[in-house]
Amino acid sequence: REIKRATHTKQLRDIADRAQHLLRQYIEQEVAIAYVARIMSAIHDAIIRRCIALTQEKLQLEGQTPPAIAFCWLSLGSEGREEQLLRTDQDSALIYDERSNENPRPYFGRLASGTTDMLAQVGFEYCPADMMASNPNWCRSLSEWKNQFRTWILEPDPKAIMLCTIFFDFRPVYGEPALAAELSHYILTVMAEEKIFLSFLAKNALENPPPLTFFRNIVVEKSGAHLNEFDIKGRAMMPLTDAARVLCLHNQISGIQNTTQRFQALAQHEPQNAPLFEQAAEVYEILMRFRTKQGLRQQDSGRFFQPEQLSKMDRILLRNSFRPILEIQSLLKVRFQLHLFG
Repeated sequence: REIKRATHTKQLRDIADRAQHLLRQYIEQEVAIAYVARIMSAIHDAIIRRCIALTQEKLQLEGQTPPAIAFCWLSLGSEGREEQLLRTDQDSALIYDERSNENPRPYFGRLASGTTDMLAQVGFEYCPADMMASNPNWCRSLSEWKNQFRTWILEPDPKAIMLCTIFFDFRPVYGEPALAAELSHYILTVMAEEKIFLSFLAKNALENPPPLTFFRNIVVEKSGAHLNEFDIKGRAMMPLTDAARVLCLHNQISGIQNTTQRFQALAQHEPQNAPLFEQAAEVYEILMRFRTKQGLRQQDSGRFFQPEQLSKMDRILLRNSFRPILEIQSLLKVRFQLHLFG
């Protein structure tokens, strides 16, 4: 209710700050991470919707009349998967219906830019890679988005695969969800025609090195700004996120973006692999909690931390959580015949 009544970004930023305080309380009280994720996603979604509405009001006052066509704001990446607990950078896109005699692109471009600027003022940083609706490449009509995804799927070069891992997790947050549903259906249809694309996605899911050395030591960065730190996102969470995505696409499971829920759905679709998928779902929630705790402690994204700073029990728990990662990567190698890719 407070978010809906907010009239400027300072109010929204205060609410977002309080939400982070609430998150800290939930983590300290060991509240189920799935519940925490739902609460934080609901708050973030409400803030996004309010920023869009305030931007629309601002444009209206400037004399810019909105086109009489439907549009939909999409959250991507971790926010699209309802896994963004900490305030990190923005990942978004905008899709609009092109069935109109007018050119809606200028208006939606201004709406997207105004919204992303307002979200930055609230505390959601700009995406360093510009994966935001304010980028004209990610503010498109439905037919343009269909053509873009078709190109990515039929011409899967490394950049296309990288973009797919971000954009395939889109979730409608504001506007007409039917546009997102139609795009999702189209993507599945194209992939059914070009089955080898899933093999490229599966190969990409194996790009992140295993989180353990041969001697069961946690792998840390050997150089750069994060020397001797563990990358929990890159080495533990992304392999599970990527695997869940490609396996759900393989099983034609749509409408589920959340990694834990994807593994739970996979357990229903593949009873023979249910124990592994159920374990992966549990492990992913453990990793989410680890990252959130580190982020709150370090006042950052929680992605990097030094393993020796963990308690002995936490190090053991973290190491034990890595086993399903290796088993699922082995499953991908066999299912998608990745030995043929060299």
